[in-house]
Amino acid sequence: MTVSALPRPTTLAEWIAATIPPGIPALDAAPVGSLRFMFYGRASTHEHQDPRTSRAWQLDVSRRLTGGHGAIVGEYFEVGCSRQVPWHLRPRAGAMLRYIATNADRVDAVVVGEYERAFLDTSQVRELRAVLERYGVQLWLPEAEGPVEFGNPAHEALLALLAKRSLTEVLRSRHRVVTAMRMQIVEQGRYLGGRPPYGYGLVDAGPHPNRALARRGVRQQRLVPNPATAPVVKLIFSLRLAGHSAAGIARHLNEQAVPSPSSADAERDRGRVDAGWSLRTVVEILGNPRYTGRQVWNRTSADRATRSPSGRRTSVRNEQHAWAISTRIAHTPLVSEQDFVTAQTIQATRNSIRQADAVGGECVYLLAGRLHCGLCGRKMDSHRSHGRAAYRCRHGHTSARTRPEGAPRNLYLREDHLLAHIAAHLTTTGIADNPDPEQTARLVDELGLVFRCDAANVALLDPGTAGRARTPRRRLAPQPVHDLPGNENRGKAGGQLLLALSYATASETDQPDTPAGQVDAPARGTRPARRPLRPPARPKRPSAPQRRHRQAGLRPTIGATRSRDASRAGRDEHPPSGELRHDRRRQGSATKFRTPPAAPALTPGGTPRAATTR
Repeated sequence: MTVSALPRPTTLAEWIAATIPPGIPALDAAPVGSLRFMFYGRASTHEHQDPRTSRAWQLDVSRRLTGGHGAIVGEYFEVGCSRQVPWHLRPRAGAMLRYIATNADRVDAVVVGEYERAFLDTSQVRELRAVLERYGVQLWLPEAEGPVEFGNPAHEALLALLAKRSLTEVLRSRHRVVTAMRMQIVEQGRYLGGRPPYGYGLVDAGPHPNRALARRGVRQQRLVPNPATAPVVKLIFSLRLAGHSAAGIARHLNEQAVPSPSSADAERDRGRVDAGWSLRTVVEILGNPRYTGRQVWNRTSADRATRSPSGRRTSVRNEQHAWAISTRIAHTPLVSEQDFVTAQTIQATRNSIRQADAVGGECVYLLAGRLHCGLCGRKMDSHRSHGRAAYRCRHGHTSARTRPEGAPRNLYLREDHLLAHIAAHLTTTGIADNPDPEQTARLVDELGLVFRCDAANVALLDPGTAGRARTPRRRLAPQPVHDLPGNENRGKAGGQLLLALSYATASETDQPDTPAGQVDAPARGTRPARRPLRPPARPKRPSAPQRRHRQAGLRPTIGATRSRDASRAGRDEHPPSGELRHDRRRQGSATKFRTPPAAPALTPGGTPRAATTR
């Protein structure tokens, strides 16, 4: 009996494969199963992370999770987008949702590399759940060791625990970083980066105190006065202490042809066109306490508490008590602390005068957008004058520039005087009989009247030649979104997103990326073609006015969610046809609205013009 010898490995890969114990599958083995997975991963930043490495380990975790169940047929990897941003507003996550909405028969499940990379809290999971259940797609998480069973108490508790851990990680990291930066400012007076203020430059300040960073060649920096721009900062403060206004200082600098911050440093604002000194630039310099020689941090805040719904950070000015100020002088001062505080006192006095004028709440301008200047033809600006509503026109002139020779002076008109002239005009033409100011403003708005004003008189303009008058914008109240059938305990999560996806169409940019060098073989076996419960056909878009009313009364009807067995077998469940017809009738009745009768227009002579009906 002859025993054949096993083939000897000739390559490194064969040698490693021969050492794998029996029963342990190889990582590059062909997947078993027919599920088609979409992979989603995320890396926070380009600067502090390697997106390729982050994608690789998240994709590896997902492959290990889905091994034996199917193949990853596409991927959506997010880079540089915060998890604070909702899924449908993230570039790659939104593309994946649009792709699923229009190609639900090509996707069976979404696998996420790590919960904390993809989700911030449970609200994002609930919104994604509503979409995935709507199109019969599963959600797989490594923490759940497979598909998430919504409704299972154990899985619901797991999702709540993961959400708390995700929030705890964010808060702990933020507290640690913010506290360390505050101590570096207060105790050490270190320069923590960013653009140096106008009047200063940066020089080397020795190796970085962190030894690991110092071994990589990272150096510290500190502020030093710029010989070309530091005297300008001193001049601005001296003019302020002499009693000049910020606009007067800007005019003086422009008259003397002093280079503005954007022209003095071309790298400071690359995309900005130099328009000289502005009032805002002078105000920012006068309010910067770093000119006293102390390092200051946390003057503005742009954390997640100040994010807009789209995820964009909006910078807000913090109160002075929240600033971090060094206890010692960190760099050469350009102004003494006493002079800086005196300059702020002058500004505070001016602000207190403005606040005293604004006593009585928000000012309402009844003729906003209805007045044109009789000298230059521009629309007049709403402007508060001595506590009263007024309108002005500066004829294209700004206070930071010297007024040209022969240019007309600014035009100021009080609103109560204008309403009196307009009321007399309405009485003369027979439209109203001595209306009060509120009635006059209402008639002006209803009739679409536009007036040409100067210091002597007020004349009526033809609305056709005056252009479209500005009307106050009214923000529509958020419309209620009904719960999905059979999921009343989930509240309103996902309804708005489903409504948005019903109008979405997948473009070329929404197609999934094929994993580079992927080892997933095509899924074995064939599956019957599967359609979503209600294919989101794109309806014919109505005109803009009707679309607003239609959206206000729209109530999306969503069919019953598919069970797990029905999803795997490829069966469809549709709501009864009678229910759909009833819902369509209800939508049609909600979109009906009446168009108010057109108000009679006035001719320049004051006679009513016959209104034409369409």
